Amino acid sequence: MKIVVGYDGSEAAKRALARAADLAGEDANVLVVAAAEARARAAITEGAHLDPSEVERRRKDLEEASAFLSERAIRAETIEAQGDPGDVIVAAAKDADLAVVGSRGLNPLQRLLLGSVSSKVVHRADCDVLVVR
Repeated sequence: MKIVVGYDGSEAAKRALARAADLAGEDANVLVVAAAEARARAAITEGAHLDPSEVERRRKDLEEASAFLSERAIRAETIEAQGDPGDVIVAAAKDADLAVVGSRGLNPLQRLLLGSVSSKVVHRADCDVLVVR
């Protein structure tokens, strides 16, 4: 069984990782995905860029997730990606049996303004999706 987990170090992501660990059997392979998003710069002509501190945060998030799974003797791989987290998780879950994501509990206005990674994954992933609250 292949389980893909979206992870950003948030409390919701930690709950999702813990649930994925609970579901992982002896033959499971857990793939933890973290994505650094490009941020628009102030001047439109300059375009978007990756903030080095964002990249470093995602790297540390993956190290944290790997350590958590290793303590539980769960085989894990990590993907450090760049781009929209929802898109990255959907792409990583192409051949997965299950995608697991956390829910931050956004209200409808926050989802509209900020976007919802869990909503995007639920609607676009080819595999089953578990949203952990």
